[in-house]
This record gives sequence, C-alpha cells and structure tokens, in this order.
Amino acid sequence: MRALCGAPRSVEDVSTENKNTPIIAITRFKARPEDTEAVKDKYDALVTTVRSADRGPAEERLGRTEDGTWVAVWLWDSAETLKKAQELAHTLPQARDAFALVADVTSEIVQLDAS
Repeated sequence: MRALCGAPRSVEDVSTENKNTPIIAITRFKARPEDTEAVKDKYDALVTTVRSADRGPAEERLGRTEDGTWVAVWLWDSAETLKKAQELAHTLPQARDAFALVADVTSEIVQLDAS
C-alpha cells in the first residue's frame, strides 16, 4: 500500500499506542466509462455485505475525479476494525466482483490524530 506523508503503509504499520484511533482507508482505481453503473452497483453490494457482517465502516463515500479516477474513502473506528474487514473481504465474492471491473488500484491508510 502506498502512503501519504508519513501515514502508515498498511494497517499493520499503525502505531501500537494509536490502534484505537480512527483510520481512513482511501482506494483509487480506474474503470472503463461503460462500466460506471456496474462499478456503483458492485461497490454498493460490497459495502452492504461488509456492513452486514458487523465490520462495516463508520462512513464511506465513492466519487470520481475529473480525470476519471474513482476514489473510495472508508472511515473506520480503529485499525482493528479495518483489519478484520480486510480479512473478511478476501473471502467475499462481492469483493472479487467489484475488483474485477477495475484496474490501477492503489490504496492508502491514514491514521487520524487522536486529539
């Protein structure tokens, strides 16, 4: 995973003393313009499934930049919650379906200030 300005590279890199501070996971990806509706549908299905497993994000948003890059932002209560959700996602057909539509995927983990 890539990181911004000293942000943790992955959920495992989150400092021990801050494991219970909120985390933002940012995922960027490309998709073909003709797949726009399918991307939205598969994203919604993935969010619904993760939330139904009681491991969902506190908040999430999906948007697109002017150059067509999609950006998914998920706010997690803690690194532990994010890690459990990531472990779950590796087993979900909804995650496989969603990522089958996209390319050039990058992600960042941002640990929020505890203050």
